[in-house]
Amino acid sequence: MAQSPEQSIEDYLDEIDVLVEEAERDAEKILQAIDMKELLKDPEGYLFALADAFLSRHVGAIERANQAGAKHATHMMAIA
Repeated sequence: MAQSPEQSIEDYLDEIDVLVEEAERDAEKILQAIDMKELLKDPEGYLFALADAFLSRHVGAIERANQAGAKHATHMMAIA
């Protein structure tokens, strides 16, 4: 039995919520670990390094979010 559009949207949003929660938890850890001395020495370099570490850690979640969006879009186009 095919999913209704409403259920498809609910499932998609639930999947995205899980990925967002994972990223937010790690963002909090990063914020707590900021070394203010290093930040003040080279703000741009330090923040770039933090962002790079965050992105490296979450590239899998970003890919899963992209796949979830593509799957959802394909499904919505099929039932439209």
